[in-house]
Amino acid sequence: MKPKTSTHARRLTVILLIVVALLGVGDWLAAQTQIWTGGYNLQTPINYGLPDRSDGFTLCRLRYRNVRRARKSGWGDDYPNGDYNFLQRLGELTKITLSRWNNGYPGFAQFTALDPNLFRCPMVRMQNAANNEFSDEEAERLREYLLKGGFLWMDDNWDPDLELIRPNLSRILPGHQLIDLPLEHPLFSSLYRLDHLPQIPAINTWLRTGQDSEIGPATVHYYGIFDDREHLIVLVSMNSDVSDSWEREGDNPDYFVRYSPFGYSLGVNVVTWVLTH
Repeated sequence: MKPKTSTHARRLTVILLIVVALLGVGDWLAAQTQIWTGGYNLQTPINYGLPDRSDGFTLCRLRYRNVRRARKSGWGDDYPNGDYNFLQRLGELTKITLSRWNNGYPGFAQFTALDPNLFRCPMVRMQNAANNEFSDEEAERLREYLLKGGFLWMDDNWDPDLELIRPNLSRILPGHQLIDLPLEHPLFSSLYRLDHLPQIPAINTWLRTGQDSEIGPATVHYYGIFDDREHLIVLVSMNSDVSDSWEREGDNPDYFVRYSPFGYSLGVNVVTWVLTH
């Protein structure tokens, strides 16, 4: 593992900020691995099954049907650009081998809770979790997945979404507590040492308000659930939309500078944590 940085994810900032300052965002993006721009929140999958070359890390996303519209669009929020961009940067910033599709795309995939391929995923991301209610069968399958070593990251949740998310988590993992993780938890320094818990708004909210929160004053939290062996198996981003800092990194230089280094630092830390714990 590479040495930890001291503040503001220094190595990532050098790569993602100083080079951009010297070259300009457009030139830098053109010179590097392709990054997708724009935000689509696509609710229709662009690929199915596992990547064609599944010999590396696959970033999986949980697909579900909305039962309510509590938060934005649903399972496809920040999809596919956020997943694509994050894997591009993960490949640049680490030595982690990525799975690949035959068209050259990095290995992002999406599955329902009942898809057997879910058990091929080292981690699963879920967007806008307050929109969903798991069936008994889905809750049982996710419990099996998590207790066999899987990891679930629910991202882009804002007050009062937790009151809708908590009962679902209790059904998946009855008797397990949702813990407010402090900055000192080693997840937040597994590769890049964060000096604060990042609060990241969607770009359109930030352009309109200039604020870090999408809902007015709100404290950022990252909640976790641990299994009986004290392994972290669930992460819930509350009052933060981490994946927007991936999806929209090429759309606005000021947004990029303010949020993307921290969003990528956290994302890389989570993957590093999952693959080493």
